[in-house]
Amino acid sequence: MPGSLTGLTLLARSSAIRLDICVLADIRKGDVASPSHAASLEAFVAEAYSVGVLPVASPAIASDPYTLDPCYRRLFEDARITRLAPGAAVECSLALGLDARLFAAPMNAACNIKAEHRVVTLERPASFTSLTPRQRELMRSYAEEVLGGSIVWAPNTRISRDALFFAAPHWPTTEKDWVPVVPTHTPRLREATEGARPSVGMARVARARPVLPADWGENEDYDFSSANVMWRLRLAPDAHRPSWPQAAPMQVWPDTEISLADFFAKIDILANADTAAEEPCPIEVLYSLRSGVVPFLEPEYRTVFSGTAIYGRCSELTQRALEFYDNPDLASDLRDGAEDLIATTFSANAAVKWLRLVIGKPRVNSFAPAVHATPNSTALFFSTNGVGLGHLTRQLAIARRLPSRITPVFLSHSKAIDIIGAHGFVAEHLPYHAAYGERKEHWNAALADALETAIAFYRPRAVVFDGNVPFVGLMKAMEASPDAGRVWIRRAFWGSNRDLDALERGEAFDLIVEPGELAWARDDGPTVALRPHTREVPPVTLLDGHELLERSDACERIGLDPDQTNILIALGAGNNIDTSNMIARALAHLHGRSRVGVAVAQWRIAEEALELPPGVARLTEYPFSKFLRAFDFAVAAAGYNTFAEHVKAALPTIWVPNEHAEQDQQILRARFAVAQNLGLLVRHAAPFDLTGSLDRMLQSDAGDEMRAAHEPLRQEYSTNGAVATAQAIASLCETVIVREGQKNETFQVLP
Repeated sequence: MPGSLTGLTLLARSSAIRLDICVLADIRKGDVASPSHAASLEAFVAEAYSVGVLPVASPAIASDPYTLDPCYRRLFEDARITRLAPGAAVECSLALGLDARLFAAPMNAACNIKAEHRVVTLERPASFTSLTPRQRELMRSYAEEVLGGSIVWAPNTRISRDALFFAAPHWPTTEKDWVPVVPTHTPRLREATEGARPSVGMARVARARPVLPADWGENEDYDFSSANVMWRLRLAPDAHRPSWPQAAPMQVWPDTEISLADFFAKIDILANADTAAEEPCPIEVLYSLRSGVVPFLEPEYRTVFSGTAIYGRCSELTQRALEFYDNPDLASDLRDGAEDLIATTFSANAAVKWLRLVIGKPRVNSFAPAVHATPNSTALFFSTNGVGLGHLTRQLAIARRLPSRITPVFLSHSKAIDIIGAHGFVAEHLPYHAAYGERKEHWNAALADALETAIAFYRPRAVVFDGNVPFVGLMKAMEASPDAGRVWIRRAFWGSNRDLDALERGEAFDLIVEPGELAWARDDGPTVALRPHTREVPPVTLLDGHELLERSDACERIGLDPDQTNILIALGAGNNIDTSNMIARALAHLHGRSRVGVAVAQWRIAEEALELPPGVARLTEYPFSKFLRAFDFAVAAAGYNTFAEHVKAALPTIWVPNEHAEQDQQILRARFAVAQNLGLLVRHAAPFDLTGSLDRMLQSDAGDEMRAAHEPLRQEYSTNGAVATAQAIASLCETVIVREGQKNETFQVLP
């Protein structure tokens, strides 16, 4: 099993499971204390408690686009905790809901839990007290329905306990506060880079917790006017940031270029941007205490962190930092205090003591019966027609890399749907309105019916769409199936002002994946502004390097001589642009050349078959990328898949972009290739440029230079983005999706 879900134990829905602790938690990176939660569970497991986790994605909790928290990932990979499938039947000593916000809306696909004790932690007091009395009672009701009985509430700090006593004094609470545990973290050696002035840093564990709010600068904020304080910020590339220049020296580190541990090694003080009422125990502060970095906090935090921090308002930070730096004894005392506080309050031992007060010692023989190893869920892949095979091929690339317990099923408007069946997957063809002249509104109604029927039959845990426009019929079908996760594989490089209404539909999806583009910096389309809300993955290709045929085998299959110069012409299906003139021009110029072989790619969905002269090979077997090692260079359209495959294979290419208005901006990829000396550019509007480009490519030194220019880019393709996408989809399939406004239904164990 690949990646983040390797080795995890998944319990099938029909299993009867016995555990010490059944945990409901949001395991994503986001505005939740996932690293601390995982550290607590790790402590429980170390003391022989058996722990199962049912992932829950709540609309009340912001997250990075479906990214699994690394601390949870490690526990799953090491098989130290059990991942529970939605609908599993569980008997346990303790049902534990980590963060009351999980229960902001009803859950229709959670576990059937029988527990001796039921506890829900309260970790965001301001969020809790902002609810109306009715909303709080609904939250309690939802928690009781999911966990199987009355709840005892566990505040995580004195601040949270005060909020609970204020808003719901009649609710039962645990005797001791829930213990946030400092996550497992190996501090780096501190760098002495600023000997003459203190270094103040700001950073977050997740992008869903912005370092600086969007309205930063409008109120009382940090003072960047002193040259005596060095500032270091660790931000997402597109995050809000101070303008330059500032009086204070400042470094802005992209979070893609430096880990949190390495960042902490560069600072003396962590400036925390939270308020105690909103987040009484920030995960970044716990990390800083472990790293020997002193946090700067609002005075209200003193009841939580006592003698481990510098306290004051944000406008006072500069003065406090200078006073701190001038007093080495104070710095030493605060760091010693941090070690003591971790040991007594935020440690694994403290968490285990809390647990023993609640349920006692671990039970014997917790796992019964054995875990079922058969696949237990389905992912439904739905793609548009397109004028090529890009959407369908990307989906196939991802489906091939799903763990075996997730069964992919395909519905597509593509006439090439048979290629999916050839790979051993169930595939069905759906008619497309443009192909049959049907009115859109009628077709969308029929599409909604067809998709709802398919969802009812296959019962997928996720619907995965690849296309530019999520159709109205798709949106209606997803709305009728709230328990299924919703994924949009959305390629970038959209044309300017194209399908803007379609982008607004992105809010309905749980995850939007943007396959990586080498030329991403050149993208100026409407999806660029939305990139912070997407999960960016490396470039996606159907095949990995070891799956390509060696040159001799590829040439034999095509009918080419491996000892001659071989050229591939792959200009697309030609369904929305006439490629015949360019193909004919290339073939005429190459005709009769000694020791030159030519193959022309024939797309399965092409509306017209190509007429080729004698001696020219026809490449029809899917996928074309399997045969790329047979060729010395290519003439090709700059579509997403072809561009990624050719660059990955280090194949010099004359790029002929399809510049039809309905296409992506292929011209930008082609210009990037020229700038990087990966190939040449010829446009359909200037076909006379092709002959000179072919002559240049036939010069051996030109091809050698271009192949060498591909070498620095190999790292970009060291990981196939299809793997990360498959992992995210698998995780989403195994998560309870909670949606605002959905109806509450009776929980049942599925047969």
